[in-house]
Amino acid sequence: MPSPPGDSIAGHARRAVASAALLSCLLALSGCAREPAAPPSPPPGAIPAGQSIGSAAIEGRAVFEGTPPPRRPIRMSSEGACHRPSGDALSEDLIVAPDGGLKNVYVHVTSGLGDRVFAPPATRVIMDQAGCLFVPHLLDVQANQVIEFANSDPIVHNVRAIGEKNPVFNVSMPGKGRTVRRYFPIAEIVKIRCDIHAWMSALVAVEAHPFHRVTGGDGSFALGGLPAGEYVVEAWHEKLGAQQQTVSIAEGETRTITFTFRVRPAP
Repeated sequence: MPSPPGDSIAGHARRAVASAALLSCLLALSGCAREPAAPPSPPPGAIPAGQSIGSAAIEGRAVFEGTPPPRRPIRMSSEGACHRPSGDALSEDLIVAPDGGLKNVYVHVTSGLGDRVFAPPATRVIMDQAGCLFVPHLLDVQANQVIEFANSDPIVHNVRAIGEKNPVFNVSMPGKGRTVRRYFPIAEIVKIRCDIHAWMSALVAVEAHPFHRVTGGDGSFALGGLPAGEYVVEAWHEKLGAQQQTVSIAEGETRTITFTFRVRPAP
């Protein structure tokens, strides 16, 4: 015998509520999981954050050679609160200045520091969700440095971290003012996504030492405070790949280098 209409409606309502609760829990793992413990203390002998170990520097630019592809408009029509009266936001995975400067290139020392161990900065850094985008698009941090993920939008977001070496997590950001703090203990590039808004993605570049930078809009970078020595410096871009240069510097010397990127041919 079929159930009375009232029972059917009530059953659907109960199932909808249960499904919403389950989705919220799965999205967050947040209302359902404890905040992680604070980062571990630096090992004995670690060089304190901000302490100078040299007076040499490597600086320069990352530039794009050729005609860059146009930035793609980001369609946010599925979320009314993301509407922009001034027009669509533009993709951030390849941004080239009029003079060729390449933004969002991660430049870091990969060899030459020996067995030195560095304590992370005590100050936290922030990755916000603002205007239905992650800000900044590429964030560089030191291993075990605290990152505060924030939501400045009046809507629900979430933060999913996807790495190969670091613990993954997925936390809900239910509305404006929500913040959560996390850290990554191992050097790698971690992908960040919002599952609710498919266009929202970002990257966190984690390094074991403080000699790393993300290029600004003009493509420039500076790695100061290095001791004399020979270093391998890598420049990494999410679409254009990575390249390295070996640089020898004396105490008090500043060396200038340029990384030139081009669109990689299709395989």
